[in-house]
Amino acid sequence: MFSKRIRDVQPSGTVMLANKVKQMKNQGIDVISFTLGEPDFPTPEHIIDAAKQALDDGMTHYVQSTGIPPLREAVAAHVTNKNGIKAASDNILILPTKFALYGTIQALVDPGDEVIHPDPGWVSYGPMIELAGGVPVPVRMRYKDSWVWEPEDIASKVTDRTKAIILNTPSNPTGSIISADTLKAIGDIAEDHDLRIISDEIYENLVYEDTHFSIGSIERIRDRVITISGFSKSYAMTGWRVGWMVADKETVKMVNKLQQHSLTCLPAFVQMGALAALREGDECVRTMKEEFRARRNMVIPMLNEIDGVSCEMPRGAFYAFFRTDLGIPSMELADMLLQKAHVSLTPGSAFGTAGESYMRMSYAASRDELTEGIGRIARFISSLKG
Repeated sequence: MFSKRIRDVQPSGTVMLANKVKQMKNQGIDVISFTLGEPDFPTPEHIIDAAKQALDDGMTHYVQSTGIPPLREAVAAHVTNKNGIKAASDNILILPTKFALYGTIQALVDPGDEVIHPDPGWVSYGPMIELAGGVPVPVRMRYKDSWVWEPEDIASKVTDRTKAIILNTPSNPTGSIISADTLKAIGDIAEDHDLRIISDEIYENLVYEDTHFSIGSIERIRDRVITISGFSKSYAMTGWRVGWMVADKETVKMVNKLQQHSLTCLPAFVQMGALAALREGDECVRTMKEEFRARRNMVIPMLNEIDGVSCEMPRGAFYAFFRTDLGIPSMELADMLLQKAHVSLTPGSAFGTAGESYMRMSYAASRDELTEGIGRIARFISSLKG
């Protein structure tokens, strides 16, 4: 009854766990959830006001599938000034960030094409490649003093079927940063083998000690790079489902075809809220970032105090990716923590084979929840160790 491609694709581990948590909460169970990557802050008031005003102004009809011109122009100016990516409005496509990744892969990948992506890496990269008929090629990140993605490891996986490389910096789930030198070396690989680069930079504003570097700012490979980002993480706009893609005009045209035959366009009032975020949102981004930094600095030492747990200090995003020495598969441990300690974490195996023995904890939660949740984790692990 159903297509093979949809039957063969695994469901999202993070969404599946989030649904399970909601079900338990509906049953009156006191579950603390650290699974979804969603800021706990409300969307800033000026963004909401702009969307309300747009509704009052009657902006409830179809608009351009590429996005309303003022928002495309604002995004082009933003990526030019902030990221160093030379872009005009016709290099911009407005669409949900997740759909931008999906649409880009659909536009680039033919059946049998290979796409390199990080392991551990975001749960949807592999399934998106499979849904296009492609072959996911995970390349293990190495754990040294931090998680790193080595250019030589990537180069060793390139074949005559390789079509693209997916990058994610800062990383979900590790919180690591790909250095500018490494990104330049990956750009050399793409140039040498005529590959496209899909750069997922949704956490670009959540970099704590370094400066974010966009690979699309490297002029000689600019037309090879599709940069994808958005408003969800930086502006607490996850439910608004709005982001952007920056690419050469032909790639924008091709991905826009998919938008035209699926979503048609994003709601105009949502886009007006996004426009207000870019025009007036610098202060709210800084405020949220500093709170995430403070939570990170609180959470990581607390986790490292637990016997059998080790966690590096992440340099970006809002995840603690910690290792346990319990010898229990991460999926099984996640279920035990949920059922017995009423704490929801994402198993590291959801992010690839390199994530086994790790758990991902989102610290996009209140300090009280973080303190209580880590206490529950500590007591549960202590009970297992006897």
